[in-house]
Amino acid sequence: MGDIHSMSRRSAVKLGLFSAGVSLLPNGSLSAAPGFPAAVEGRAEEELYEGRNLSGGGQLDPRLTSSPFVEDPDHIEVCQRLSPFNLDSLHVENKRMAEKNERLGEEFEQDGFKVTANGFYLRAARFYQRAVGLLPETDSRMLPSFHKLLETYERAWKLVPPPYERVQIPYAGTTLPGYLSKPRGSTAPRLPAVIAYGGADSTVTPTWGPEYLQRGMAYLFVDGPGQGIPLRIKHVYAPPDAERVAKAIVDYLVSRPDVDPSRIGITGASMGGYTAPRMASGEKRLRAVAVWAGAYSLGEDIFDYFPPIQDRLRWLCGAKDMREARTKMAEFTLEGRADQIECPMLIGFSRDDRIMDPRGAFRLNQAATRSQRVMLEGVGHDSGRMFPYQRTKAEKEILMSDWMSRQLGL
Repeated sequence: MGDIHSMSRRSAVKLGLFSAGVSLLPNGSLSAAPGFPAAVEGRAEEELYEGRNLSGGGQLDPRLTSSPFVEDPDHIEVCQRLSPFNLDSLHVENKRMAEKNERLGEEFEQDGFKVTANGFYLRAARFYQRAVGLLPETDSRMLPSFHKLLETYERAWKLVPPPYERVQIPYAGTTLPGYLSKPRGSTAPRLPAVIAYGGADSTVTPTWGPEYLQRGMAYLFVDGPGQGIPLRIKHVYAPPDAERVAKAIVDYLVSRPDVDPSRIGITGASMGGYTAPRMASGEKRLRAVAVWAGAYSLGEDIFDYFPPIQDRLRWLCGAKDMREARTKMAEFTLEGRADQIECPMLIGFSRDDRIMDPRGAFRLNQAATRSQRVMLEGVGHDSGRMFPYQRTKAEKEILMSDWMSRQLGL
């Protein structure tokens, strides 16, 4: 077989689909759901990057857009007012909508409608999250906007009991925030648990995994090193040897009397498509790994592949400049470690992924020879746009939670 670096994306994807592993369906196939492109107005030639290995030549940063294919009128209004591929516009329009929803929350809270106020504060937090998510470390608006995100999120759950337990996970002399949800009405004395691990743009408005809860699994969303509060407030950076982080999280879970220590899985999203498999390479108490946008080497699969994210990666790994960042990111690799993964893996990827090179998912699949694994197409970044072969968010969550429930014995 030829060198992976010399293969075309199409060849790699074809080989990845038929490489070693087990299939989710009896016939061994999962056809991709048809998609359609969102209308995105405007182009900024100075924002083009090379788009190496991507069809269509030069590329723009797809994170700096907002999809109009939603039902939320506030989101649609942001989309209509937004100047695409403009970070300032993305911040200003989402902040404006956050402030609108925050004011509505205050009005309903003053009138005694706590549940309604909770909903508007949560909406405000989500818009603050979009406003702050891509701001760099050096932007004077970053930290104040982040504190507004925390503030509105806290105000929401002071009015209504949250659907999770807030926990603090000891790690490297500090703590990592966690949000643990459990299935309602479960009579099981010990529950299987799924760790949810995000990516480079993760912040602190977690979902609580309804698909996993409905299937009888506890769900722990972790705000890890290089993410959210640990990055912006505690200055705790992401290590390449993520198995150290995994040990801290799993140690916490197995210390709980309501978690089954023999049935712990992990999901990873985006950069977590590297982090979760790397965790499983060293933390053998993890029984299953499911990732979207699987990766093998972050230096190649995202740092070089998607230049607009390089400064965020520099920040989250604690590098002082781009030269040091490149050196550090080279350590974020599964080279020599992928074959130490022993648990089953579901490796999601998308052939149209504009952020994570899908060839990294293929390399992971080829190298993890001791893992029972399957590749699932259409489970990568769509950045608000419905590329062909991109599965819907609901379909991704259903497929991944069904697969995880089977691996954890449900």
